[in-house]
Amino acid sequence: MWKYGFASVAGTAHVRTSVPVQDACRAEIICDARGNEILLAVAADGAGSAAQAHVGSALACDLFVAEVKAHFSGSGEWQPLADGFIERWIEKFQRHVSDLAIISELKPQDFACTLLAAVIGGDEAAYFQLGDGAIVEAHDTDDDRYSCVCWPQQGEYANTTSFLTDADAAARAFRQLKSGAVNELALFTDGIQNLVLDYRSQSAHSPFFAPLFAWLRPRPAGYSAELSAALTAYLNSEKINARTDDDKTLLLATRRQ
Repeated sequence: MWKYGFASVAGTAHVRTSVPVQDACRAEIICDARGNEILLAVAADGAGSAAQAHVGSALACDLFVAEVKAHFSGSGEWQPLADGFIERWIEKFQRHVSDLAIISELKPQDFACTLLAAVIGGDEAAYFQLGDGAIVEAHDTDDDRYSCVCWPQQGEYANTTSFLTDADAAARAFRQLKSGAVNELALFTDGIQNLVLDYRSQSAHSPFFAPLFAWLRPRPAGYSAELSAALTAYLNSEKINARTDDDKTLLLATRRQ
């Protein structure tokens, strides 16, 4: 049984200017048509320059969860997640944003955000990414060694990235369907990526993740309000805020005993 928790907190730069937190994240356990348990995890980071970035990131998370649920309530096959799912999903997201932009008399770019998403079954995993932030995984045989599924996407210029509202978003999106049992998972936005990734070796900094997962493993199955509260406090701590003033999201999930 999965145990999981998550937190999104406003960066100090946004607190000073009274800007709402522009990150969003969701996690949920569902069952496919055969009753097999599936973990859905998604995070989105609203573009700092977008007026309705917080709306865009929340929409991205909610829409992703809804579409994956609809997929598994139907055929429940994994291969379609690698064959056109993300392209169709981005098209649907962009239609929603276009409607919101018309109603609000804004531009679709005012809802710009990134996407990180994972769908984990018994021995299959599907991953999606557009923009910065990253996803880290581990297997039972990894002995507290964590590997990056995807690396933060850099734009053409320094400190830029791709967003779901971009015209070429579908072409730039990362998608991967993997076999094998994933037993621990972390998603995080760019607010902490410099703290938890080793850029020299392009790898995850395992000493950051190992104690967090060790704490989570003995907890009861399902959503952990205790972990989520602890992550909120940690991401708001002086230790973290001294190193980044951006919004921060961290989602952790384990089914390792």
